[in-house]
Amino acid sequence: MNIWSLALRNVVRNRRRTLLTLGALGMSAAAMVILGGYVNATIKGLQTVTVRQTGHLQVMVRGFLDFGRADPARYAVQAPEALVARLQADAPLAPLLEVATPVLQVQGVAGQFASGLSSNFAGTGWLPRDRLQMLAWDGLGLRMPPSPSRLRDDHPQDGVIGVGLAQLLGLCDALEVAECLRAPAAAAPAGDPMSDELARLSRQAAPGQARAQGDGEAAIELLAAGSGGAPNVIRMNVVRAERQGVRELDMMHVGLPLALAQRLVFGAQPPGASAVVLQLKHTQDMPAARRRVEALLQADEGLEVRAFQEVAPTYNQVVGMFNTVFGFVSVLMAVVTVFSVANTVNMAVNERVGEIGTLQAMGWKPRHVRALFIVEGGLIGLVGAALGVGAALLVSAYGINQAGLHWTPPGNSTGVPVGIDVAGSGPLCLGVVATLTLIACVSSWWPAQRASQLDIVEALRHV
Repeated sequence: MNIWSLALRNVVRNRRRTLLTLGALGMSAAAMVILGGYVNATIKGLQTVTVRQTGHLQVMVRGFLDFGRADPARYAVQAPEALVARLQADAPLAPLLEVATPVLQVQGVAGQFASGLSSNFAGTGWLPRDRLQMLAWDGLGLRMPPSPSRLRDDHPQDGVIGVGLAQLLGLCDALEVAECLRAPAAAAPAGDPMSDELARLSRQAAPGQARAQGDGEAAIELLAAGSGGAPNVIRMNVVRAERQGVRELDMMHVGLPLALAQRLVFGAQPPGASAVVLQLKHTQDMPAARRRVEALLQADEGLEVRAFQEVAPTYNQVVGMFNTVFGFVSVLMAVVTVFSVANTVNMAVNERVGEIGTLQAMGWKPRHVRALFIVEGGLIGLVGAALGVGAALLVSAYGINQAGLHWTPPGNSTGVPVGIDVAGSGPLCLGVVATLTLIACVSSWWPAQRASQLDIVEALRHV
């Protein structure tokens, strides 16, 4: 007698109990697939936002991530344009590149001397054209709209600041920032030394640099320690205040053209860059691209290559959090499967003691009896998991993914679409079906073992 056909007939014999068990397993499978697909889609969205901001790889002077903020001139990449040209001209690397561009990190004091206000700032200098191209990256095919940038090649004095910094410098009204807090009115200071010094240095360093006021734009002064040790000051027209997603960053953020940032750090000295950012066409090319860049930089012992996960460690933290949540929920669903299947098979054993005795009298060995009940549990697990996976895919494709929902990850100001990664969930679906089927088989073992050890005489006498 075929064990598989007999097990299938036994499964459909008690339809009500089987349907209840299939429902429990289907809910477990659906929960695992929906949550797993959501985690995959969220990680892809977070990766898109992160790569738009930092690129995939960054070439920098060794030690910059640890000490470069305090001394950007010392840890600067010299002749960054030549390095960019060399990377773009490399035959194996060029087809993998989307953007290769220098970037400069700078920090110092930002002031609005007209109002006597100043605060610390942390700025980033970009080539506006390359920055726009980076913010449009969609290598994972999520069809996310490009992130905006107000930096322009034809406006070399224009930059942006965080909303928090706009509040600190009293620029809410000038920049027409919504939901921007205004500090209580105070008497005009008799003389703020920092603001006076900013104003004096700004007039000396770049007379007539800023566009005329009254055109709806605000201007601030930025002071930073130069490469020679003396402070440098520039004046920057502020065209927009942007929220950064992190309160501390929002109160310090300045985005400005690269040439303006280089003038602030290097003054009249030869300009450098904090790093050369490499954005690839596809994330899966990162290992090959990194190996090639490292091979090209063998002669430059002072340079190193860092991946975006190292530059933005928050990415790994968020990914780890989501994977932990998925693992925790999967364990709960596995426990539900164990108890559901074990209870169903155990009740079947109790109801079929006489049948078990008959099979043993017909020559079935204990291993055959045990295999029969394990196969029954496995069939329940397989069918229930398959039904749950199918329902999850339908709900995801025609429900959740059509809702148009968004959320903002920690440390970001750009929304990420809420969706289920149906197209990339093939391995996940197969894994859920296989895992729940295996768990169902394992949870059937104990009642199956009990059935196989029944005494033939006692089993035949059972009523």
